Amino acid sequence: MNWHLTKLTAMNRAIANLSALIFMAFASAPAVHAEPTSIRCAEAYGREPYFVTYELETNRFVLETPIFGNFLRGEIVFANEERLELSLNAEGGKILLYYDRKDKIMLWPGLPASELRRSLLQHACASVTERTVLAVFRQREDTADPPDLDRKQAVDAFSLRCIGDGSPYFVTMDRLTRAVVLEIKTGRTLVGEIKSIAGPQISFTVSWLSFDPGDGVWDEQSGKLTWIGVPNDPTRPTKTQECTVTKVRSIMEFYPNLRH
Repeated sequence: MNWHLTKLTAMNRAIANLSALIFMAFASAPAVHAEPTSIRCAEAYGREPYFVTYELETNRFVLETPIFGNFLRGEIVFANEERLELSLNAEGGKILLYYDRKDKIMLWPGLPASELRRSLLQHACASVTERTVLAVFRQREDTADPPDLDRKQAVDAFSLRCIGDGSPYFVTMDRLTRAVVLEIKTGRTLVGEIKSIAGPQISFTVSWLSFDPGDGVWDEQSGKLTWIGVPNDPTRPTKTQECTVTKVRSIMEFYPNLRH
């Protein structure tokens, strides 16, 4: 009888020690970085949708308005599993929004005084893949085609981190939608389009504001990006730079430079 009790006690101790080791292993494991979450909210009567991307770790969010593709930033002031309270920075103050995470409803509070003409707004939302810097993409003004919102959503996208004149810049492109966004060191963005894909080489063009379009070729095999020079313009020679392929850049990268 005593032998059985001794054996049982030893087994209990072994189980306890194993449980302690498992707990310590999980406790010492590094925290997993949570990716930003994006939602698409639709107004009633068929109006253009807007997007909200938020990070619970940093209490930040970015609102993409449907008007001219404006971007506004704000802060998460309260969060639990059922509800988010979002403080949106606006001209002259802040606007408080409420997002029901369970029913996926965005609530814009109204004002009780009817003469102010601001009624309560409730918009149905849905989870979407994380919004990226491609959200700033816009089509050429000379095109007669209506805006294509799908081109602002990453499908088969990647980003390049390149070093130019001593400072990094980023190029993000999507093989399927053919949208291109260039982030230059001044914090500004330029947009363009993929012209052709031939094996490992992707040829694209970027609008350089008042300058002639800039043509580039990304060679996935060599890891080099070549900017094609402009004939008879010594200020724009052909340049080849090494770049690193990175995960497609999030819209949250723009947060520090947005209006507040």
